[in-house]
Amino acid sequence: MKVLIVEDNKIALMGIKKVLSEYPNIEINTAENGMIALEFLTVNPSELPHFILLDLNMPIMNGIEFLKAIKKNESLKTLPVIIHTTSFNSSEVKKCEELGICGYFVKELDMVKYKSNIKLIANYWTESKRH
Repeated sequence: MKVLIVEDNKIALMGIKKVLSEYPNIEINTAENGMIALEFLTVNPSELPHFILLDLNMPIMNGIEFLKAIKKNESLKTLPVIIHTTSFNSSEVKKCEELGICGYFVKELDMVKYKSNIKLIANYWTESKRH
């Protein structure tokens, strides 16, 4: 199973990768902003992920701009996207839902809760690919 993590915070990225390393069947690709992620997806169509874990607040191309771009692309618009961000902003949540996200969660300061959220996502996608 392949996942694309779009995250500019190196510490958050290390934490996510550490949690996902417990799942040997998950292949991880990363991008530090939406522009790099979009380029990766369009240049490597055979490497499309099973889902994308997307931060919203990033330089160059933020998460909402990235979502809008992939929803305009026929080969990318059905990719499942889960938002993980630092704040719960109801207008951002609404915009993301309108763009067809699969989920939205706030990055926890409590690392135990944060790791638990990542594990829930990994377990869900790992289990759904078995069926």
